[in-house]
Amino acid sequence: MKNCPNCTETLSKTFTFCPTCGQETQLDHSVASLLTQFLNDYFTFDSKIIRSVLPLILKPAFLTTEYLKGRRVQYIAPLRLFIFISLIFFLLISWSNSGNVNAGEQVNGFNNAFWNRFFDSWLPKLFFVLLPLFALLISMLYRRQKRGMMPHFLFALHFHSSLFFMGIIYIVVSYVFGKLQWLIFNQVFLGLCGLYLAYYLWKSLRRMYGESRLKTSWKFITLCSLYTILLVASTFVLLLFSYNY
Repeated sequence: MKNCPNCTETLSKTFTFCPTCGQETQLDHSVASLLTQFLNDYFTFDSKIIRSVLPLILKPAFLTTEYLKGRRVQYIAPLRLFIFISLIFFLLISWSNSGNVNAGEQVNGFNNAFWNRFFDSWLPKLFFVLLPLFALLISMLYRRQKRGMMPHFLFALHFHSSLFFMGIIYIVVSYVFGKLQWLIFNQVFLGLCGLYLAYYLWKSLRRMYGESRLKTSWKFITLCSLYTILLVASTFVLLLFSYNY
């Protein structure tokens, strides 16, 4: 018998990993071991990204339904995925705004200062408030299914992750179009992204909650309308606050 070096659990000498905490029972402090551990952790996370991001953008509600079925190990956890993608998205927005300033565009005046601050600072915080409200709206629309709040919150996390991921794609592609002066293509691509997100949300609702096309359609319209009102109202409040202070 021996003790786990991490949690001190009593183990059989034949154990390679501790059944309580999962750590290896034989510690190797060599450089080769450190490198091996790094590569294992990196490629495990990298494979989870690929397995999570592709369904996130191509298979509406797939990750949510997989999580609810208990198939969770092979994908990035919903909250971690949301934070990871949203961080990249808002960093790209900040970089894009700073690039516009460096390019010599007009950035003086209250309006420009407000919108720069809105996208760089307020919008990330605002979405952390709007996301649970989005889940609450869904729970109200599908209250007859009596699922509890957690499935709706998971749905909201995955949808906003897909929303931000599409935003990442748009920022990168629009940057390339801007460099090439293909402004018309940029506008067309923006419209296509909007249409795809609308279809994605509709399809996600249908797959997640299993209702008819007609019921899904009117609930989709209601959800989008109410969420847009919340977003516009929140922006208006921030505008008033910024104007007064």
